[in-house]
Amino acid sequence: MQNSTTIGFIGAGNMAYALISGLVNNGFNAKNIKLSDTDATLLSLRADEFNLEVFTDNTELAAQCDVIVFAVKPQVLSIVCKQLQTHIDHKPLMISIAAGVRATDINRWLGGNTAIVRTMPNTPALLGKGATGMMANEAVSNEQKALAERILGAVSECLWVEDEKMLDVV
Repeated sequence: MQNSTTIGFIGAGNMAYALISGLVNNGFNAKNIKLSDTDATLLSLRADEFNLEVFTDNTELAAQCDVIVFAVKPQVLSIVCKQLQTHIDHKPLMISIAAGVRATDINRWLGGNTAIVRTMPNTPALLGKGATGMMANEAVSNEQKALAERILGAVSECLWVEDEKMLDVV
């Protein structure tokens, strides 16, 4: 992963924290990590710890990122995606860690023809010792697959599956 790649996390909870920690601990420049959340207190904590640029507006974050990681609760993911629809003309790679939300739904909510990697990290990933099932839709290039694996690989072993249903087993 080039250190100039800009990664935006939407959602500042535990899994986003683990991924950001893993990336920074593996030498990724924190200046190229951006974070958005509705919780200003949590954003402030993360900004102070990692010296990140933070946002309360997901569209501002999305406009600046090569990769967007959805680290939100599954029940709000459709709302977040629909917010971004008109702000992703530059076609960033979208990575979802939201449990149970299908890549086809995410693609539809984002307006279609979007590169999406759906992942299912397990709880030990919070400690940097996890395993993550990963699935890419047809719009994801080999380069984007490698990028997604480097991001999730910061906290876990990664296993690619062809059949999205296999992610539910992880």
